[in-house]
Amino acid sequence: MDTAEINEALAQVYSLPHGRLRVERLEMLAAAAKSATDRHLEGRVLLELAESYTYAGERDLAPVAYGRLLRIYDEFPAELGSLTHSVHWYLKWMTWGLIDNPAVPPTTVYRWFDELENRYRQRGYSLRPVLALRAELARKLGDAEHGALLHEEAMAAPRDGMSDCDACERNEWGTGRAALGDDAGALAHWQPVIDGDRVCAEEPHRVLAQALLPLLRTGRVAEARGAHLTGYPLVRHNDSLRPSVALHIEFCALTGNEGRGLEILAEHARWLTDPGADAGARLAFITGVCVLLRRLDTLGLGYLPIAGGTVNSLLAELDTEIAGLCARYDIRNGNAAVSTRVTARLARQPLLERLPLGLRSRLPGVSAGCDAADGAAATFGATSGQASTGGGAPAGGGIEGGSGPDSAVRTGDGTATIGVGSMSVAGSAGGVGSASGSVLADSAATGVSRTAVPSSGEWAADVTAEADRRSEARRLAELGAARLADAPEQAEARLREALTIGSGVLPAEHLARVSSQLVIAIAGQPDRELDLADAAVRAAARWEGLSEPDLLHHTVIAARAFHRGRRHGEAVALFEEALAANGVPYPPAELATVRAQFGESLNALHRYDDAARQFALGAQLVEHDPERRALHAQLAMSAAAALDYSDHDAAAVAAYQRAAELFGELGDVVSRARCVRSAAWLQLWGSTAGPGRPWFAAMQALIAELAELDGGSSSNEVAEELARARRELTEMLDAEDRDWVAGE
Repeated sequence: MDTAEINEALAQVYSLPHGRLRVERLEMLAAAAKSATDRHLEGRVLLELAESYTYAGERDLAPVAYGRLLRIYDEFPAELGSLTHSVHWYLKWMTWGLIDNPAVPPTTVYRWFDELENRYRQRGYSLRPVLALRAELARKLGDAEHGALLHEEAMAAPRDGMSDCDACERNEWGTGRAALGDDAGALAHWQPVIDGDRVCAEEPHRVLAQALLPLLRTGRVAEARGAHLTGYPLVRHNDSLRPSVALHIEFCALTGNEGRGLEILAEHARWLTDPGADAGARLAFITGVCVLLRRLDTLGLGYLPIAGGTVNSLLAELDTEIAGLCARYDIRNGNAAVSTRVTARLARQPLLERLPLGLRSRLPGVSAGCDAADGAAATFGATSGQASTGGGAPAGGGIEGGSGPDSAVRTGDGTATIGVGSMSVAGSAGGVGSASGSVLADSAATGVSRTAVPSSGEWAADVTAEADRRSEARRLAELGAARLADAPEQAEARLREALTIGSGVLPAEHLARVSSQLVIAIAGQPDRELDLADAAVRAAARWEGLSEPDLLHHTVIAARAFHRGRRHGEAVALFEEALAANGVPYPPAELATVRAQFGESLNALHRYDDAARQFALGAQLVEHDPERRALHAQLAMSAAAALDYSDHDAAAVAAYQRAAELFGELGDVVSRARCVRSAAWLQLWGSTAGPGRPWFAAMQALIAELAELDGGSSSNEVAEELARARRELTEMLDAEDRDWVAGE
């Protein structure tokens, strides 16, 4: 290959996703570039190859490419001078990759550290990243305290262009605190990343995974759930983030979501036998997997099929591999730091019996409708009630069509209402007691399993205590239901008490109904969106296996509450869950509003293609409804904007034009003008630009239309839109002239 061919092939490589194919292409180009005469081009290829090794989980191979790069850089400083920043930047990342490599002795790692430090000193760069790497190595070698001291030195050193981004630095600082058992300190470092204030290519992806268990251990259960719902989609199928995927699997294993953990593992089954992963990532991944497999074995589910074998057979294979990897690290390090950490991780026990996630996932043989706790400290009691409400829509009608995009559990007149199977509550005092007497029957009460046969006296005392709890739970539920309309705060307190006391003694369906009423109580209070979302997720978990419409209804309530609370990662996860089966029991207009909110949350996550799809689906639901013309137009405009952001120019122009037509029928001058202008700009600048100047004709027609309206209107809006249209047409003509001159 000559230089031109190598350049062309390198440009094509940039469009490939990180992985083995990209690496293979670059290895071929590196061999070709070595035989060519352009050393600058060879340096570019080697830089890209070293980086691609890292992102493909093959950090073991990066030093070879980088050693060759440094030799060329030193021998041909004039030719590679423009690559100085990149050479030193990726030297840092290549050196980082040696820390977790059991094939590289610590002495070699220290030698590369010294090389990095010397080159940084020569160029006048801050030693902040070098100190941070030394801190990480100390921690990995088992000296967490020395690592903490080095971290302090690193944080005290000045930042410059070679420093890691703030998000990556905070990741490592938090990891250092977590290694010392300081969950609160770790979370304090991670919080700006968790909140989305500090982001980069791999953050908050990694931090959200690392924060899962510290959040649980510090009692921040809802935030832990949010970190999983938001974080897992970010790391899913990402080869370089296998350790993060394993942390999500482990989180599921330790929160009673073993079924969800199995689903995640099944999605990444290829990684179980993939030899491409480097040792550190491999050990982290299979250790997290084994936490789940051991939990399944403890539950008596070792027979479940997985990855061509069973849970037990896979566990045996991975345990052997883990032992081998740990032995390699211990020999390399001269201590048992790694095997000690891995052993402690494998021995972890569940932190919660079950944390509802809002995602349906059941293990084979585990009955649905199990009791799910309300509140971080509530009890998770097994229930045997299996009453079903059937498959129809909730009798209360759920969310009424036209209740507006911000309505979660309110009807058009503002009355709190929610459908829960055969019971409809609208602030009535009847509540649970009057609406579902059969559910309260003693014959449906749950039993308490025991490991020893009690004496007759003990049995009688247990029955009496259970009956007392059942009676008190009913009383509290009725009190709560009676105050839903006039005192939702008091209703909430009574209903929470009822759920705590009734857990394990009331039938599953009764507990589900009380959970639904708790959702109503919280919805009746301002500024409680995240509390509402939490309560709705837990209510949905209670309805699982009892009533599909109620499960979906509460999942949507939670998603909409998260949406309004600007927790878009959690909102999207739950919207996807609820809408996947097309079974949400809402009228078309309300479902269109739900899809609009779904689309807005997708936009917030920059998933514009998916957002456009949701807006379009929402528009289809109301396109023939004369009472929802405004909603139809708004959805069309939102779809157009999302298509614009995702560079589907032709589709965006058509959508803007359709929205302009709809707004014109409504007499909405401002929105119509904005759609016409947006379409015109796309016709001028977008990929659909061509001869004929359709944008010019559209803008002239818009100006004429607005001028006519302005003559007979006293509205400032029309005058402002006319002025803007004239100004933007002038800008378009100027832009066209500049483009024409540039093309000459």
